Amino acid sequence: MSGERTRWESHYSSGGDDQLRPPSALLARHLPTLPRGRALDVACGGGRHALPLARNGFAVDAIDVAFTALARLRDAARADHLAISPLQADLEHYRLPTARYAVIVNVRYLQRTLYAPIRRALVPGGVVVFETFLREQAQLGHPKNRAFLLEPGELRANFTDFEVIEDTEGLVETESGHAYLARLVARRPARSDLD
Repeated sequence: MSGERTRWESHYSSGGDDQLRPPSALLARHLPTLPRGRALDVACGGGRHALPLARNGFAVDAIDVAFTALARLRDAARADHLAISPLQADLEHYRLPTARYAVIVNVRYLQRTLYAPIRRALVPGGVVVFETFLREQAQLGHPKNRAFLLEPGELRANFTDFEVIEDTEGLVETESGHAYLARLVARRPARSDLD
């Protein structure tokens, strides 16, 4: 078992349950206007984004490395008769499908090699909802590793040909306290060559 998988399995096995936490305010704000269809929750954990997406009519693919988190999500989805398909995968090695999703949600997870696959995985007109930490977050605590912290303007620079719906960076109050975040909601153009 990889070190990252071991760490997250331990987190969820010891009671870490983000199903009880509210979704990101960014997703909550944009949820009513997102295009309907199939959604992808990247690094979904226990499903704090997959569950509200499914409750709002989306069929959701929920990917995470931690089996324990996915088992909890599966049980919650079954109990509420929600269309969520949990998938255990290491995103460092998993290939996202092309032109499959109306919405892709990526919150508090940064894997730079996923920028292009996320862009390609959206259908034309599909929307990405992306929120993760800026380098200034290290001043507040977790995470401190620069590999998991965005440079200013980095997120927007990787979606330059998308139609920007919201693009903000800085210190914000979140559902779990203050954080330095980059937040981007952007639509893939109806006509584009992203392959």
